[in-house]
Amino acid sequence: MTGIQKFIVALAVLILAGCGPKDMPSVDVKAASERLTQGELLLDIREADDYKEFYIPNSMNIPYGRLKLRMAELEPYKSKTIMVIDHSGLRAPRAFELLQKAGYAQVFVVNGGIAEWKAAGLPVETLDMQPQ
Repeated sequence: MTGIQKFIVALAVLILAGCGPKDMPSVDVKAASERLTQGELLLDIREADDYKEFYIPNSMNIPYGRLKLRMAELEPYKSKTIMVIDHSGLRAPRAFELLQKAGYAQVFVVNGGIAEWKAAGLPVETLDMQPQ
């Protein structure tokens, strides 16, 4: 990698690190799994095709790009906890901001996303409903 390429990569990392809210509440995957079993909402913001490939049981899928348009579906959770999960943790902070601006006060981001969820051996299902 050339010096300029290293500089561009470093600059991109700094820019991405500066994006999103600074005091964003988060939860690790194991705590999110426990909270899900207690009835809290796990909102998966991955694209529908990714969700169909594998998903977390009892999660709700609203792709990030459609979140503003489908916000009404979350109205029953306005005063409840919503945990936002994506693939690896890059889009969830943006969804967090969107939900907060819409008046959802109890929003958490799941650290590491579904990649971390799977790495921790937590349950996922496929479309044919066979646990992995």
